Amino acid sequence: MRRTPLLLAAASSASLLLAGCGAATSDTARPAPQVAPAAATEDAPALADGLLPADRFAPGGTVTQVTGDEFAGLLGRARGHDVDPGAVTVTPQACVDALTAARAALGDPSAVDDVAGQYTRTGFTGTAEVLTTGGPAATVVGTLTDAVAACPTATVATPMGQAVVTFGTVTTPDLGDAAAVVPVTVSVTRDQGPGTTGSALLGVVSDGDRVLGLATGGLGTAPDAAAFDALLADAAQHAADTLG
Repeated sequence: MRRTPLLLAAASSASLLLAGCGAATSDTARPAPQVAPAAATEDAPALADGLLPADRFAPGGTVTQVTGDEFAGLLGRARGHDVDPGAVTVTPQACVDALTAARAALGDPSAVDDVAGQYTRTGFTGTAEVLTTGGPAATVVGTLTDAVAACPTATVATPMGQAVVTFGTVTTPDLGDAAAVVPVTVSVTRDQGPGTTGSALLGVVSDGDRVLGLATGGLGTAPDAAAFDALLADAAQHAADTLG
Protein backbone atom coordinates (compact mmCIF):
# COMPACT_ATOMS: atom_id res chain seq x y z
CA MET A 1 0.00 0.00 0.00
CA ARG A 2 1.43 3.38 -0.99
CA ARG A 3 1.94 5.79 1.93
CA THR A 4 0.26 9.08 1.05
CA PRO A 5 0.64 12.41 2.88
CA LEU A 6 -2.94 12.04 4.09
CA LEU A 7 -2.31 8.64 5.61
CA LEU A 8 0.86 9.93 7.25
CA ALA A 9 -1.04 12.86 8.76
CA ALA A 10 -3.72 10.53 10.06
CA ALA A 11 -1.18 8.11 11.47
CA SER A 12 0.66 10.96 13.17
CA SER A 13 -2.55 12.09 14.87
CA ALA A 14 -3.37 8.57 16.04
CA SER A 15 0.09 7.84 17.45
CA LEU A 16 1.25 11.26 18.62
CA LEU A 17 1.79 10.08 22.18
CA LEU A 18 3.95 7.17 21.15
CA ALA A 19 6.07 9.16 18.75
CA GLY A 20 6.14 12.48 20.60
CA CYS A 21 4.53 14.33 17.70
CA GLY A 22 1.15 14.93 16.07
CA ALA A 23 -0.29 16.28 12.86
CA ALA A 24 1.46 19.62 12.38
CA THR A 25 -0.61 22.71 13.09
CA SER A 26 2.02 25.37 12.38
CA ASP A 27 3.95 26.50 9.32
CA THR A 28 7.23 25.01 10.55
CA ALA A 29 7.72 21.30 11.21
CA ARG A 30 9.82 20.39 14.22
CA PRO A 31 13.22 18.83 13.57
CA ALA A 32 13.62 15.11 14.11
CA PRO A 33 14.62 14.26 17.71
CA GLN A 34 18.23 13.41 18.25
CA VAL A 35 18.38 10.15 20.19
CA ALA A 36 21.76 8.95 21.38
CA PRO A 37 21.54 5.26 22.38
CA ALA A 38 23.09 4.52 25.74
CA ALA A 39 26.18 2.33 25.71
CA ALA A 40 25.62 -1.24 26.87
CA THR A 41 27.84 -2.65 29.60
CA GLU A 42 28.26 -6.07 31.15
CA ASP A 43 26.04 -4.92 34.04
CA ALA A 44 23.39 -3.25 31.89
CA PRO A 45 21.86 -5.16 28.97
CA ALA A 46 21.16 -3.21 25.80
CA LEU A 47 17.62 -1.83 25.58
CA ALA A 48 16.99 -3.90 22.45
CA ASP A 49 17.41 -7.03 24.59
CA GLY A 50 14.10 -6.10 26.24
CA LEU A 51 12.19 -6.45 22.97
CA LEU A 52 10.21 -9.64 22.59
CA PRO A 53 12.12 -12.47 20.87
CA ALA A 54 11.03 -12.92 17.27
CA ASP A 55 9.37 -16.29 17.90
CA ARG A 56 7.05 -14.65 20.46
CA PHE A 57 6.58 -11.32 18.73
CA ALA A 58 5.74 -12.72 15.29
CA PRO A 59 5.76 -16.53 15.16
CA GLY A 60 6.58 -17.59 11.63
CA GLY A 61 6.96 -13.99 10.45
CA THR A 62 9.86 -11.75 9.53
CA VAL A 63 10.92 -9.29 12.25
CA THR A 64 12.95 -6.15 11.49
CA GLN A 65 14.67 -4.22 14.28
CA VAL A 66 14.89 -0.42 14.22
CA THR A 67 17.66 1.61 15.88
CA GLY A 68 17.42 4.97 17.61
CA ASP A 69 18.98 6.76 14.65
CA GLU A 70 16.52 5.11 12.28
CA PHE A 71 13.59 6.21 14.47
CA ALA A 72 14.80 9.80 14.34
CA GLY A 73 15.11 9.62 10.56
CA LEU A 74 11.64 8.12 10.15
CA LEU A 75 10.07 10.85 12.27
CA GLY A 76 11.86 13.52 10.26
CA ARG A 77 10.74 12.07 6.94
CA ALA A 78 7.13 11.66 8.12
CA ARG A 79 6.96 15.31 9.16
CA GLY A 80 8.20 16.56 5.81
CA HIS A 81 6.56 14.04 3.48
CA ASP A 82 5.31 15.82 0.35
CA VAL A 83 2.92 18.22 2.09
CA ASP A 84 3.25 21.70 3.58
CA PRO A 85 2.59 21.37 7.34
CA GLY A 86 0.69 24.65 7.17
CA ALA A 87 -1.79 23.00 4.80
CA VAL A 88 -2.73 20.34 7.36
CA THR A 89 -5.79 21.21 9.45
CA VAL A 90 -7.02 19.38 12.55
CA THR A 91 -10.60 19.88 13.81
CA PRO A 92 -12.39 20.37 16.16
CA GLN A 93 -10.50 22.92 18.22
CA ALA A 94 -10.62 20.59 21.23
CA CYS A 95 -8.33 18.23 19.32
CA VAL A 96 -5.88 21.02 18.49
CA ASP A 97 -5.85 21.92 22.19
CA ALA A 98 -5.31 18.25 23.10
CA LEU A 99 -2.34 18.03 20.72
CA THR A 100 -0.83 21.16 22.21
CA ALA A 101 -1.31 19.88 25.76
CA ALA A 102 0.13 16.49 24.84
CA ARG A 103 3.26 18.05 23.33
CA ALA A 104 3.76 20.12 26.48
CA ALA A 105 3.26 17.09 28.75
CA LEU A 106 5.62 14.90 26.72
CA GLY A 107 8.36 17.52 26.72
CA ASP A 108 11.41 17.62 24.48
CA PRO A 109 11.88 14.36 22.49
CA SER A 110 15.65 14.79 22.88
CA ALA A 111 15.19 14.03 26.60
CA VAL A 112 14.73 10.37 25.66
CA ASP A 113 17.91 8.53 26.62
CA ASP A 114 17.59 5.44 24.43
CA VAL A 115 15.14 3.83 22.02
CA ALA A 116 14.84 0.44 20.34
CA GLY A 117 12.09 -1.14 18.31
CA GLN A 118 11.00 -3.83 15.92
CA TYR A 119 8.17 -4.50 13.51
CA THR A 120 6.63 -7.22 11.41
CA ARG A 121 4.38 -6.84 8.40
CA THR A 122 2.20 -9.21 6.39
CA GLY A 123 0.22 -7.76 3.51
CA PHE A 124 -1.76 -4.78 4.75
CA THR A 125 -1.37 -5.62 8.45
CA GLY A 126 1.53 -5.03 10.80
CA THR A 127 2.67 -4.91 14.42
CA ALA A 128 5.34 -2.71 15.97
CA GLU A 129 7.01 -2.63 19.38
CA VAL A 130 9.14 0.19 20.80
CA LEU A 131 11.02 0.64 24.08
CA THR A 132 12.31 3.99 25.32
CA THR A 133 14.02 5.16 28.49
CA GLY A 134 13.99 8.64 29.96
CA GLY A 135 11.84 11.48 28.70
CA PRO A 136 8.12 11.34 29.55
CA ALA A 137 8.09 7.85 31.07
CA ALA A 138 6.17 8.93 34.17
CA THR A 139 3.50 10.91 32.32
CA VAL A 140 2.96 9.21 28.96
CA VAL A 141 0.01 7.00 29.99
CA GLY A 142 -1.86 9.88 31.63
CA THR A 143 -1.14 12.08 28.62
CA LEU A 144 -2.58 9.44 26.29
CA THR A 145 -5.79 8.95 28.28
CA ASP A 146 -6.30 12.70 28.74
CA ALA A 147 -5.87 13.35 25.01
CA VAL A 148 -8.35 10.63 24.02
CA ALA A 149 -10.90 11.91 26.55
CA ALA A 150 -10.55 15.45 25.18
CA CYS A 151 -10.58 14.39 21.52
CA PRO A 152 -12.53 11.18 20.85
CA THR A 153 -12.84 12.02 17.13
CA ALA A 154 -10.60 14.23 14.98
CA THR A 155 -10.69 15.22 11.33
CA VAL A 156 -7.33 15.72 9.63
CA ALA A 157 -7.62 17.61 6.32
CA THR A 158 -4.86 17.99 3.72
CA PRO A 159 -4.81 19.03 0.05
CA MET A 160 -5.02 15.31 -0.81
CA GLY A 161 -8.29 14.71 1.08
CA GLN A 162 -9.20 14.06 4.68
CA ALA A 163 -9.07 11.42 7.38
CA VAL A 164 -11.40 10.91 10.33
CA VAL A 165 -9.58 9.44 13.33
CA THR A 166 -11.83 7.89 15.99
CA PHE A 167 -10.53 6.64 19.34
CA GLY A 168 -12.46 3.88 21.13
CA THR A 169 -12.88 3.15 24.82
CA VAL A 170 -9.59 3.16 26.72
CA THR A 171 -8.80 0.11 28.85
CA THR A 172 -6.18 0.08 31.62
CA PRO A 173 -4.53 -3.34 32.04
CA ASP A 174 -2.64 -4.01 35.28
CA LEU A 175 0.87 -3.78 33.82
CA GLY A 176 3.96 -1.92 35.04
CA ASP A 177 3.33 1.32 36.92
CA ALA A 178 0.54 2.34 34.53
CA ALA A 179 -0.83 1.12 31.22
CA ALA A 180 -3.49 1.95 28.64
CA VAL A 181 -4.84 0.39 25.45
CA VAL A 182 -6.69 2.49 22.88
CA PRO A 183 -8.60 1.25 19.81
CA VAL A 184 -8.24 3.55 16.79
CA THR A 185 -10.16 3.67 13.51
CA VAL A 186 -8.99 5.82 10.59
CA SER A 187 -11.28 6.48 7.62
CA VAL A 188 -9.57 8.19 4.68
CA THR A 189 -11.39 10.01 1.89
CA ARG A 190 -9.23 11.04 -1.06
CA ASP A 191 -9.95 13.71 -3.64
CA GLN A 192 -8.98 11.13 -6.23
CA GLY A 193 -9.30 7.38 -5.88
CA PRO A 194 -11.18 5.14 -3.45
CA GLY A 195 -11.35 5.70 0.27
CA THR A 196 -9.64 3.52 2.86
CA THR A 197 -10.55 2.38 6.37
CA GLY A 198 -8.07 0.96 8.83
CA SER A 199 -8.20 -0.14 12.46
CA ALA A 200 -5.48 -0.40 15.08
CA LEU A 201 -4.83 -1.00 18.75
CA LEU A 202 -2.29 1.16 20.59
CA GLY A 203 -0.86 0.05 23.92
CA VAL A 204 1.46 1.95 26.28
CA VAL A 205 3.07 0.66 29.49
CA SER A 206 5.10 2.85 31.84
CA ASP A 207 7.53 1.03 34.15
CA GLY A 208 9.99 3.17 36.08
CA ASP A 209 11.98 5.23 33.58
CA ARG A 210 11.00 2.92 30.70
CA VAL A 211 8.07 3.10 28.27
CA LEU A 212 6.82 0.20 26.17
CA GLY A 213 4.70 0.99 23.14
CA LEU A 214 2.91 -1.65 21.10
CA ALA A 215 0.68 -1.13 18.07
CA THR A 216 -1.02 -3.47 15.65
CA GLY A 217 -3.40 -2.75 12.83
CA GLY A 218 -4.20 -2.79 9.17
CA LEU A 219 -6.91 -2.36 6.59
CA GLY A 220 -10.38 -3.79 7.03
CA THR A 221 -11.01 -6.08 10.01
CA ALA A 222 -10.19 -4.74 13.46
CA PRO A 223 -7.33 -6.47 15.33
CA ASP A 224 -8.10 -9.21 17.86
CA ALA A 225 -8.25 -7.36 21.19
CA ALA A 226 -7.65 -10.44 23.36
CA ALA A 227 -4.60 -11.46 21.34
CA PHE A 228 -3.25 -7.91 21.51
CA ASP A 229 -3.72 -7.74 25.29
CA ALA A 230 -1.85 -11.04 25.67
CA LEU A 231 1.01 -9.83 23.46
CA LEU A 232 1.25 -6.54 25.39
CA ALA A 233 1.38 -8.41 28.71
CA ASP A 234 4.05 -10.76 27.35
CA ALA A 235 6.10 -7.82 26.05
CA ALA A 236 5.86 -5.95 29.35
CA GLN A 237 6.87 -9.02 31.36
CA HIS A 238 9.79 -9.81 29.07
CA ALA A 239 11.09 -6.23 29.28
CA ALA A 240 10.81 -6.30 33.10
CA ASP A 241 12.53 -9.69 33.36
CA THR A 242 15.34 -8.68 31.00
CA LEU A 243 15.93 -5.04 31.92
CA GLY A 244 14.78 -4.96 35.53
